[in-house]
Amino acid sequence: MGSWVNEQSRVADIVEALGLPPSGALVAIVGGGGKSSLMFELAKRLPGRGVMTTTTRIFSEQMSGAAEVCTLADADWRTRLDAFESGLLVVGRVEGERAVGVRPELPAEMLAHPRVDWVIVEADGSRMLPVKAPAPHEPMIPIGTTLLVPVVGIDALLKPIAEIAHRPERVSAIAGLSIEDTLTPAALARLITSPEGGLKGAASAGRTVVLINKVESASEFAIAREVAEGILRDSAVERVAMGALLSAEGAGWEVCSR
Repeated sequence: MGSWVNEQSRVADIVEALGLPPSGALVAIVGGGGKSSLMFELAKRLPGRGVMTTTTRIFSEQMSGAAEVCTLADADWRTRLDAFESGLLVVGRVEGERAVGVRPELPAEMLAHPRVDWVIVEADGSRMLPVKAPAPHEPMIPIGTTLLVPVVGIDALLKPIAEIAHRPERVSAIAGLSIEDTLTPAALARLITSPEGGLKGAASAGRTVVLINKVESASEFAIAREVAEGILRDSAVERVAMGALLSAEGAGWEVCSR
């Protein structure tokens, strides 16, 4: 490991990997490569009563992953906060195959409710691709965010930018590569740490922890460590967690921090 990683550890749980407190967190998830999976996994593992929501759009079929669902069109949606147990998903409305999100100030209002312990927000879209660079109107980070989690899939390194990226022209410009080039670990770190890339809007969040997803094999962990070294060297990111949200092996999470 390079000199910018002062600590490297293995933990079993994604909540511990992200350094989340047991309550009081407003988490915004951005980037690509597993945002929805992370939101639903945190909903299963965080203690207490949690609310999930989005400030952008998610596929309506994904709503089946929530224990309870309501929309802002439901007249009683606020009273649902008084009665739910955990894993409540709140969306603005459903339009065909998409569920439309809520305004950016609403997650903090929900967190202020006495029966809500935490709120997890999917605050970006990536068309299910492993990496992206945001457009001028993205991401939609909620007001009062305490933890920003930029997510990237390690499979972003496997194919040319044109094939693996959402908004590939922006990705290639930030990475300093052709759209036909394949991202290197250094280029991926540069993309994640750019204020026009993975850290766009990070200044308004309390903490930032990067998640490198889909990391399972020894070779993938070795490459992810290279990316983590570049991230920690070139930014104020607190830590980098690497592992696989949908892993059947249960390999746990590796955390690199300053």
